[in-house]
Amino acid sequence: MKLKYITTSLLAAGLFSFTSCVNDLDVFPLDPNVVTSNVAYDSAESYTMALNKIYSVWALSGQNGAGDSDIAGLDPGNTVLLRCWFTLQTTPTDETKNAWPDAWVSSMNSITWTTAQVEPIEGAYQRAMYIVALVNDFMKNIGNAPTEINQAQYAAEARFCRALAYYSLMDLFGRPPFITESNYSLTPTQLSRAELFNWIESELIAIYDALPVKADYGRAGKAAVDALLSRMYLNAEVYTGTERYTDCITRCNNVINAGYSLADNYAELFMADNGENPAANKEIIFPIMADGETAQSYGIGAIILGTRGSNQGAESGISGGWAGFRGTGNLVRVFEFPSSDESTWTADNIADKRGIFYSEGKSVDITTSNLTFDTQGWSVFKFTNLDSNGNPGKNATFPDTDFPFFRLGEIYLNYAEAVARGGQGGNLETAVGYINALRLRGGASTIGSSWLTANANVGGTSTSVQYGNLLNERQREMYFECTRRTDLIRYGLFTSNNYLWVEKGGTPTGVGVDNHYNLYPIPTTDLSVNASLTQNEGY
Repeated sequence: MKLKYITTSLLAAGLFSFTSCVNDLDVFPLDPNVVTSNVAYDSAESYTMALNKIYSVWALSGQNGAGDSDIAGLDPGNTVLLRCWFTLQTTPTDETKNAWPDAWVSSMNSITWTTAQVEPIEGAYQRAMYIVALVNDFMKNIGNAPTEINQAQYAAEARFCRALAYYSLMDLFGRPPFITESNYSLTPTQLSRAELFNWIESELIAIYDALPVKADYGRAGKAAVDALLSRMYLNAEVYTGTERYTDCITRCNNVINAGYSLADNYAELFMADNGENPAANKEIIFPIMADGETAQSYGIGAIILGTRGSNQGAESGISGGWAGFRGTGNLVRVFEFPSSDESTWTADNIADKRGIFYSEGKSVDITTSNLTFDTQGWSVFKFTNLDSNGNPGKNATFPDTDFPFFRLGEIYLNYAEAVARGGQGGNLETAVGYINALRLRGGASTIGSSWLTANANVGGTSTSVQYGNLLNERQREMYFECTRRTDLIRYGLFTSNNYLWVEKGGTPTGVGVDNHYNLYPIPTTDLSVNASLTQNEGY
């Protein structure tokens, strides 16, 4: 049986192996139909290829190029895991709205989705569970690897990938089906969200010593584990009901002491040579890798092409844009401009150079429910398929740009917020230094210690919240890096009527929504084949 024709719950059970493996994310099928475990794991090379396949699921939809999907029923373009992660973490928020006419887009813009099938929800769930299945199978076989394979490190890397997949599922869905290589079931049950958090934490701690401190670019090392734990601990109260700010600081300190440093130029972090340029990749802890020739997919491509209009390709190294994603007024207003007069604002005179937009002929605000890409909302040009020398990537449709899943800039922000919220093991002076390092790189003014804990208006609105300066700073530094939904939930603002943005709740000015939207629904495709699963409350 091919993977393409089985459901997620069965995938999670680890009954079936992957159809083939990849080397350095290149599409290289071992068999055009199916490869079972006893055939796939027959050499040292096969274990390396299998591990690469696990890493690649975030970036690639399938084994045979951008038009192929490893899972039947999932569109290979719309459901690349990175693309789904981006859509679910940004489109419902105050960062971006989508102008495409797809049936699911309106519900995603407005936080009004139901249990009806929504492509990015389905794709994120199924592909993350696919990673779980691949790792479970890998773990059953790694003990038989030949001596030239570092079994302990390979197993640790695979388990990191599974933990990262479960982290994404915990964040988005709360309680996915839970299964490992040691608790086989055709109908896997769910842990509570807190139990899953505890399992991910214990799994990451267990693999820590088997990993190098600073891994080769694109692979998981101790720093990647620390980065994931720091993000989890910062949001621990949401996931478990108990804050873990001291633990967040500990993990941030580990990353900071691991030898990473801020990129010399903020913009170069998001260019086509960010994986090869040492001035940029010294900040990137763990990337989702891309290559316009050997790893073609609509993952990072959707982010870059989706933010451009049809005539905006040349300045971004692409053939033409898809006219989809654009920034909201809330996003633009967190940046500093020379004047408070918005009529004078342009993308060129923004004071904080971390704001990388295209504004010609566009209003700051999206003002109608009938989204018009050409005139409403500034285009977000943060990610590009041009390299640091201004040269286009190898392919005008499939960018070379790696996606920095974890980078040092986020760790600085995590540290500062955890200190501000009372965590031990850090101090305000150091936190101020980290924030100022980020701000000075962008050309913004420096801040003092009182700034960290002050009440501040968020998103250019009159909504004042404690630690609001830090929330705004996270948006300035991390917009379009798939953390915004999680951040807004941590601050109690994602569903709240206190903080509004365009299309929230389905109105042009925004309105609060029910708290059950803090989680996405478990797809009915999985509920229908596994009676052990229960739907999230409110759906």
